[in-house]
Amino acid sequence: MSAKVPAINWKKNLFCTWIGQLLCMAGYSAIMPFIPLFIRDQYHITDDKQLGIWVSALTFFGFASFCVANPFWGVMADKFGRKLMLLRSYYISTVVFPLMYYAPSVIWLIVIRFLISFFSGSVTAAQTLIVTTTPKEHQGTALGLLSSAVWSGQMIGMLCGAFFVDSFGYKSGFMVCGALYLVGGIITHIWVEEHFVPPEKTAKKSSPWKEARALPAAIWVLMGIFVAVGLVRQLEAPYVPILIRQITSPEKAIFYTGIVGLLAALGAVISGLVLGKLCDKFPPMLVAIPAVIIAAITMLIQGITGSLLLFGGSRFFNFIAAGGLDPAFQAMLAKISPPEKRGSLFGIAASLRIFGVMIASLLGGAIIGISGSIRAVFIWTAILFALLLPLMYLAQKIMNKNK
Repeated sequence: MSAKVPAINWKKNLFCTWIGQLLCMAGYSAIMPFIPLFIRDQYHITDDKQLGIWVSALTFFGFASFCVANPFWGVMADKFGRKLMLLRSYYISTVVFPLMYYAPSVIWLIVIRFLISFFSGSVTAAQTLIVTTTPKEHQGTALGLLSSAVWSGQMIGMLCGAFFVDSFGYKSGFMVCGALYLVGGIITHIWVEEHFVPPEKTAKKSSPWKEARALPAAIWVLMGIFVAVGLVRQLEAPYVPILIRQITSPEKAIFYTGIVGLLAALGAVISGLVLGKLCDKFPPMLVAIPAVIIAAITMLIQGITGSLLLFGGSRFFNFIAAGGLDPAFQAMLAKISPPEKRGSLFGIAASLRIFGVMIASLLGGAIIGISGSIRAVFIWTAILFALLLPLMYLAQKIMNKNK
């Protein structure tokens, strides 16, 4: 008989995890949005087409590493605890992120980014921890709040990064990144609770294929949606600084990248607070459909406008809409997942989402290579957002049949 597990104050846990995620994402956003400009200035790659291809390579290999590692860390979370996996992400990122500044070439920059991605994944680890310690009826709200922490952190990080990088150079951005990851790790280490009970060993283990076949079909339908969401949410993201530089000027690109990133993060914060709560009151798919329509329209505006004000405003509304997609589908996954498999399934979902991001990085580079235009990436992102609608309709139909 297993020992009785002490109760956890899930609200305190959510708050402390929220703070940790806020700080680590602030650290990430203090430097990562400016990496395309860092590559241009540090390695003297000034041609936009060539720069776009290098940014695509950096994005692809970073997310490829993350995609490979996530299922492994998900299994480790189910075996050894979710808090331990979260701390692993924070503390390793603390050390390795600042090393990117010292990369002697863009190739080494990509190598270090690959290593960071393999050992990071704090967002997935935090989501899994919160799902396993939060009552089922509050999981949509909790995941939405956690999403707001991610985007609030990005908002703060964009401001800090724009200030430090513009005032003191790129090195300060990398150092701020490492410091904030460290503080987030310390807060999590001290105040976040998890009374983890290792799963009981069984005499005979079924094969992974048999275990996969035993899962509800609806779970695998959702996994396909995570791939599609990863693709449409990240296709244009690496090229935002380059397009802003084209709209404004090289001298103002860092500052305005920070401002536009701030607006986008603010929109995502609103999305996480509002749409996450709506997912507890209404079917998540009902929340996601209008969000996708608005996201497609606002992305198209970004691709064709020559006004920085209109670009920033449409990006703000795009993130309000698209920011609700992840909490909506995560809430659905949490509700239909066996509790003892949530770490593994959230890890798989994160990997599949990142697989979509990997496709996006290759597709983005291909679009730029063929068209020679950064704007084409934004226009194709709008088209793919629209194509997500029939996929969602089909997924909902299949899920209804398998209830």
